Amino acid sequence: MAAEGHGPVEDIIKLFGQFGVDGPHLLAQVVNFSILAFVLYRFAVKPALGQLEERIRQAEQLQKDRALAEQKLAEAQKSAQAELQKASDEAVRILTEARNTAKQTVEAAKAEAVAAAAEVTRKGKEAIEADRRQMLNEVRGEVSRLVVETAAKVLEANLDDALRARLNEAATKQLLTK
Repeated sequence: MAAEGHGPVEDIIKLFGQFGVDGPHLLAQVVNFSILAFVLYRFAVKPALGQLEERIRQAEQLQKDRALAEQKLAEAQKSAQAELQKASDEAVRILTEARNTAKQTVEAAKAEAVAAAAEVTRKGKEAIEADRRQMLNEVRGEVSRLVVETAAKVLEANLDDALRARLNEAATKQLLTK
């Protein structure tokens, strides 16, 4: 038998040659593919991942802002309720004092004392009503502002003054109807 110079490496090279693959072209294709992969990673994949991370960060920030807005709204409602209770307690106190004063007056001044107590009660109720309206207007304004801010952040759109005014007006009307 004649000794042929075949080894496993020569068999593989011969097999690749039968399929039309040669070393220099294969090396050029590997280099081209590596360059293409680098360019795609550098200019397509990496910026896309950066945008994805930024959107995730923005979504987390929006969640935090929403939770903060809900917390502020709850605090404003608690504060308004406490102020209303305080004003009501004050009105009760004023009314009680007026009744005690009326009981201590002489019979001749009883009619005058009753009129004074009625006046104090009326003024107390007007003051309570004025305070209540003022607090409700402040809460509505704050809620409207928070709704517009939250909507602007969610939509990530720059609102012009006319659209912002319409949104404020619509939110205020909706709050007034409730």
